[in-house]
Amino acid sequence: MKKVLSAAALLLAATTTFAQTALTNRTIWYSNTFSSDELVNLESMNDGRHYSTLERTAGGNEVSTYDYRTGSKTGTVVRQSDLVLPGDVVPLDLAGYTFSGDERAVMVITQKEDLYRHSYFAYHYVYDRKAKTVKPLTDPIGSKQRLASFSPDGSHAAFMRDNNLFTVDLATMKETAITTDGAWNEVINGAPDWVYEEEFEFTQAYAWSPDGKKLLYLRSDESAVEQAEIPFYEQQLYPGLYSYKYPKPGRTNSTVSLHVYDLASQRTSTVPLGTSETDLYLPRFGFTGNSTVWYMRLDRLQHEKLICTSDVSDPGTAKAPRTIYTETSPTYIEVTNDLYFLRDGSFLLTNEQDGWNHIVWNSADGKTQRILTPGNYDVVAVKGVDEKNKRVLYTASKLDPTQQDVWCIGLDGEGLKQLSPAGGFNEAAFSRGFQYFINTRSTANDPGTIALHDGNGTLVKTLKNNARLNGTLKEYALQPKEFITIAAGEGVVLNAWMIKPPGFEATKKYPVLMTQYSGPNSNKVLDQWGGRDLMWHQLMAQKGYIVVCVDPRGTGHRGRDFRHMTYGELGKYETEDQVGAAKWLGALPYVDAARIGIQGWSYGGYMSALCITKGADTFKAAIAVAPVTNWRFYDSIYTERYMGLPQDNASGYDDNSPINHVAELKGNFLLIHGLADDNVHFQNSAEMITALVKANKQFDMMVYPDKNHGISGGPTRMQLFTRMTDFLLEKL
Repeated sequence: MKKVLSAAALLLAATTTFAQTALTNRTIWYSNTFSSDELVNLESMNDGRHYSTLERTAGGNEVSTYDYRTGSKTGTVVRQSDLVLPGDVVPLDLAGYTFSGDERAVMVITQKEDLYRHSYFAYHYVYDRKAKTVKPLTDPIGSKQRLASFSPDGSHAAFMRDNNLFTVDLATMKETAITTDGAWNEVINGAPDWVYEEEFEFTQAYAWSPDGKKLLYLRSDESAVEQAEIPFYEQQLYPGLYSYKYPKPGRTNSTVSLHVYDLASQRTSTVPLGTSETDLYLPRFGFTGNSTVWYMRLDRLQHEKLICTSDVSDPGTAKAPRTIYTETSPTYIEVTNDLYFLRDGSFLLTNEQDGWNHIVWNSADGKTQRILTPGNYDVVAVKGVDEKNKRVLYTASKLDPTQQDVWCIGLDGEGLKQLSPAGGFNEAAFSRGFQYFINTRSTANDPGTIALHDGNGTLVKTLKNNARLNGTLKEYALQPKEFITIAAGEGVVLNAWMIKPPGFEATKKYPVLMTQYSGPNSNKVLDQWGGRDLMWHQLMAQKGYIVVCVDPRGTGHRGRDFRHMTYGELGKYETEDQVGAAKWLGALPYVDAARIGIQGWSYGGYMSALCITKGADTFKAAIAVAPVTNWRFYDSIYTERYMGLPQDNASGYDDNSPINHVAELKGNFLLIHGLADDNVHFQNSAEMITALVKANKQFDMMVYPDKNHGISGGPTRMQLFTRMTDFLLEKL
């Protein structure tokens, strides 16, 4: 672990000796002062030599194309001003786009309306690039649609409306219903239910065959799933209720099935799953060819993963599945997007069989495996497979668990090469054909660049350098993040970063604010620009606090055993580590051990609530935002993955619930929650409040009507962080 500051960081520290502008929550949260450069809706074009992106201009949004080789703009695909329907004068808003397979048409997304964290409703229009005409994909008088996409051959489109799946023949604009049984809170066709979207992280639950003649889709019957209700006030005379299905640990999940629709015959077949068990998960699926589908099958406890294939060449019939891969774990198996089928039938995926997450080549029959990326480090994600040059592209924390680099290695496991600049945090988007990639890179003390590299890693051109932001940062007294390691007790060594106040003097005593997330396989101690969160940490440093972040046991980039040791006891070891880290910090000569606080959001809020109760003798103050307070209240997939069923692990659930430790509370506690949180229900805070009241414990509280898990919109974040800042200034 590096403890030596970079030259840039030392320069940053040196500049803070001069009087500079003070940070405010208004500047951080209610302006674009600290916004970083970005490329929005980036897509590689078919030729592999150009890419497109959505850009904001004075005349509205537009889709522009750029040359990978030069980084220069080459044209405009469609402007918002082009999107005027016959008889209208006001153009449609251009909120997003996708290309047809031949790139002759553009699917225009308008009037987006958020559903859950990743999903949304919208109206969709088809823009013909040659004719420069725009027409609705379906009748815009009806309900908004979801998940519209072109078939690979460009002849059709598919979309979801009112929980049913439809196709449209783009030559005639004739609409055909694939399903008719969809109904809200009953049956969903072509999209995941709430818990699949949140925990398996996908929104489109259908896939086209490569030739565009078939559709594979997921059907979720959630009729037996228990319902959650969220109050909405919205300045109405009577509050409304939003109802949706939310399965909790040990309760009924949706019953899922896979189906194949043949466009020519309009016949549908059900894909056999090879088991009579219905309490299972189907988190990934697709086509390996025009006539073969594959799917991933997980048991409910997520101890066993199967990859199966089925022949669907005959319309209306799907043949018995063939299992080509089996993986088991005594703890849990994470679901990733790292499965790639090669032209010869072999496939790549990642697993932890040797104790670290690595890319594994598998023969077509699944009988032969070979680890392509051996070593004591974790592969983070596969970015693509370049079959022409027989290599796989991926990101990994190979050199340092706080960093992420872009790598490639041959399909034979030879020729390992680092493609990104050394150090920092790198995220790559490759062109089709893998001739180029756009690398977004930053460090903890530098907002970084967006740069174009060729397929071998050579820098071609810097596309964006955050010049405006870097100029702004010079006006503020920012302190460098220092990366350290902390001995948290019992031989546990943890990665951490620290920000010291401006004008720091080692002979003085400073209060400490610990900020963290701490959730399974997550990381907050990263050599990566922290955006607005970093600015708030800098604000607290300007107020005289040392700000520290620690990644406890259970977090990522340090191998399977480090990650999985929290299984069955979420909260236990993470709390021990945060308490141990606080004690280690308290022993430093420049830390006031009587003034250590902790703050976190979501899982981090859960940890804050545990630390101020179970660690009452260590922490003087804590802020818990949108916390889980008992895992029985959270969703089934996430909770059971890490905790098992509550009926099998009652002590694991109850011993690590802060609700059951409120009697130990001594310090100052601020509890914050959005009343419209569809993810971590307000129920968690309500039950915590009840327990605190019963124990006659005083605490502070802030609730946000009509706000979800993110608690944002308008001035909300500014008000929230001002509340947190004032609480810490008064109580810590």
